[in-house]
Amino acid sequence: GTASLPHTPPSVAMPKEKKAFPVNKSASEWKNQLTKEEYKILRKGGTERYGCGSYNNQYPKSGYFACKGCDHPLYSVTSKFPDSGWVAFDQCYHSKAKCHVGVQRDFGGLEVICNGCGGHLGHVFYGEKHTDNNERH
Repeated sequence: GTASLPHTPPSVAMPKEKKAFPVNKSASEWKNQLTKEEYKILRKGGTERYGCGSYNNQYPKSGYFACKGCDHPLYSVTSKFPDSGWVAFDQCYHSKAKCHVGVQRDFGGLEVICNGCGGHLGHVFYGEKHTDNNERH
């Protein structure tokens, strides 16, 4: 199932399963709200092309980055760092002791999802030593 973001990779496989999220829309509703590319990525687990993300070179001084699907806060601007061509963060947003980002197994990797709507956000990688947190989302 979906778990709070761990600080170390889980040692047992987590099966990918359906979870109820606070924001639940039909495929038709998502398609009406999102662009074709956003729908492919957020709802179908697609990947944004390397180096083309609109947030790659944006480093605001305050605030947070929110889910495109449900506006759920995901990452503080202070957790963003320059990386290899995709937007990268090293720590998820928390409130009331709950992580706003979830992790689930995905084809041998760890998929990062929005805990507000279940939208695909990418993958999490550990042990690369890019930051002190040693995580890259």
